[in-house]
Formats: sequence, structure tokens, C-alpha cells
Amino acid sequence: MRNNEFDNLNFDELINDLIRPKFSLKDIYMKRLEELKMSTTTSLDILQIQHRTLHGILDGTQKKVDFTALLNLSNFLKLSKEEVFSLYIDELKRNYAYEPSINPEKITFIKQYFDLIALKKDGVIDDINDFEEIETKICSVLGISTIFEYSPPKKEAAFSSGKTNPKNELTRDLWIQRAKRTFDEINNPHDYKRNELIQFFPDIRWHSTNVEKGLDYVIKSLYKMGITVIYQPSLSSLHLRGATLSVNKKPCIVITDYVGFYATLWFALIHELFHVIFDWEEIQSKRYHISDDDSEDLGILEKENEANEFAREYLFAKKKSKEIKARIYEPDFISSYAKNHNVHPSLIYTFNAYDSSKNKNFWALARKKNPNLKSLLTVFKYNWNKPKPVIDLVKTLRLKYYN
Repeated sequence: MRNNEFDNLNFDELINDLIRPKFSLKDIYMKRLEELKMSTTTSLDILQIQHRTLHGILDGTQKKVDFTALLNLSNFLKLSKEEVFSLYIDELKRNYAYEPSINPEKITFIKQYFDLIALKKDGVIDDINDFEEIETKICSVLGISTIFEYSPPKKEAAFSSGKTNPKNELTRDLWIQRAKRTFDEINNPHDYKRNELIQFFPDIRWHSTNVEKGLDYVIKSLYKMGITVIYQPSLSSLHLRGATLSVNKKPCIVITDYVGFYATLWFALIHELFHVIFDWEEIQSKRYHISDDDSEDLGILEKENEANEFAREYLFAKKKSKEIKARIYEPDFISSYAKNHNVHPSLIYTFNAYDSSKNKNFWALARKKNPNLKSLLTVFKYNWNKPKPVIDLVKTLRLKYYN
């Protein structure tokens, strides 16, 4: 008989050395046959199992095994059933070890920087455990080729004292970075012209009267003043009205339709333009400003209240709302009043509902008078679960706005 690695092996020593396993279950079985001078066929009769089953156990390719077979094998090998089972599991692991298609570093990175539960809720991802799919979806949203290209914005939001972090910080970061990628791709070539913005400001409200073309005209005009405006929908865990970012040292504004009213588009725009005019230096130093309802920071709240008051008084002052409140159900009067004050009637209805927030009838009336935003936002709008690649989106936007 030719020499092999078992020739000088004491079988009892092998058993005692199982706590530091050097040999497989198959190795031990073959050595046992050698000691007993027994053929495989004879051992099958003793074990009372089929040849395919035995070798499936020894090779770790048999996923489903009758426990009796393992018990009989433990008796044959003079090993405890726990030792046989452990060696069998080791073989299974070697054959069926899970090799993730995404490396552990990426998984750690994803868990650190993304709120997977929130993203699944919005349909951005389908499975919080499928990290390959998660990377693909997030990269698609942000227009990047690998998840490691994602760089969360620096935590220096304008007007914030830094005392608290929002509970939805990770999702906010993703929302901001999607907007920033869009602005980077647009790359507005015009310098910011503050004086031109101030001169243009009195005319903005009038353009709200033209639902189909008014906002388009304002966005085009602001672009030539070095101010880029885009629409980007919020996510369900966020309560965003808009944001102002400094990209290439130029004002970049994101607006949302918030709760789905035409008035909120204009309110968000005027709110952010207020920050551009009066707070631009601070936004530049802090890189971005978010307008939302989640902040508990007194510094942010004070600035937000100022911008809100400005936007409201500019679009349709509270004094005017009080004047027409008694006649809110007279459509001809409201239409005429809106025309005389250079504003779309829906803004009057929406602000009236807001001022009387406990009256559900006023909100129902505002919803009834609200223009259909679908056609207005067609070019901009996309679903987070099927995001249009940033490059493709910008190509479309350039044709309509940025030229």
C-alpha cells in the first residue's frame, strides 16, 4: 500500500484533536475504513444508508439529511453526534458559503449614510437587505457610478447653530445631494446679479396669473441673472418647502409643491429668493439652507419666520385676506380681486384656508380652485422609485429653461 498522510496517524489522537480540526469528515471516514480494513460497500450496509447519501454527507453536498444517518455515522466513526454534525456543517459552509456580490465596505458605507427604511417607504429601493440593488438604485438617483462617490453635505446649514440634528438627516442629505448633482450638471454660466434680481422682483407675482407659462418665464429670467431654479419632489419623511444652495458660488434654488398647491410653488420660490437677497453671504459660507418644518433651532426658526412673512405679504397680504374673507364663496368677485392685485385666484383661496386652518370647508374650496400641476411640472417631475438620470433630466431642462 502506498504511503499517504494517514499512515502514521493515530485515530484516537485525531478524535481528540477535533477542537482544532485539520481533517474533513471524509478524511476521518476514509481513515476509519483503513483501520477496519473495510470496503465502502460494507460500511454502507453497516450504516444502512445509500452510497449517494453517504458521499453527500462526507462532501457537504447533501443539504437535507435524515438525522438517523448522522447518528449511525457518529457511531461508526466513534465520534459524538455533535462532532459529526459540526464537521458536516463545516463542509456545507465550504460548498455553500454566501459570497455577497457587494463588498463589506460598501455595505458598511450604505448603512452609515442612508436611511434604508425611509428609502424603501418611498420606493427608492425595494429591499433593505439587497445591497447590490440598493447601490444600483441610489447611484441612479444621484447619477454616480459607485456608492463611494457619494459625499454627504457638510453639516453647516445656514442659520443653524449646530445644536441639534434633524431626525431625518440621512434622507435630507440624499435629497440635497440629488439637487446639487443637478445644479452641477446645469452649470449656470451667468454671474449672480443681485441688483437685477431686486429690479425684477416686483414683477414676479404677476406671472403667477399665467399657470401655463408664468413660472417658466420667471425661471428663465432668474437663470440669466445667475440664479438657477429647479423643482425636486420631497420624500415622505421630509417636510421640505425648498432649499437654497451655493453651487460654484451662485444661488441655486430648489422648490417643491409641498402639499400639492399651486400657491406653495410660488410661496417656496419667494421664500428662497428672500434668503438669496438678504442672506446670501451666510448661505455661501455654510453651503446650503433648507426650508422645512422639522427644525427646532431658534436661529433657523427666526430666519424662516422672516422669510415666510415676506413671502406671504408679497404674494397676498393677510390684510387683503381679511378684506375678502366674507366673500370667499363669490367666484366672480375673487377672480376680479385677484386680477386687480396681480395674483392668481388660487393663491387667495389657499391663503384663506391656511388662515382658517380649522375650517375643512375652506381647504376643500382651495383644493377645488387649485390648478392642475401635472402639466406644469411634467418636465421637472420624476418619481423617486424611477428617477430620471441627472444627465438626461438636465438635457431636457436645458431645452426649456437653461439656454
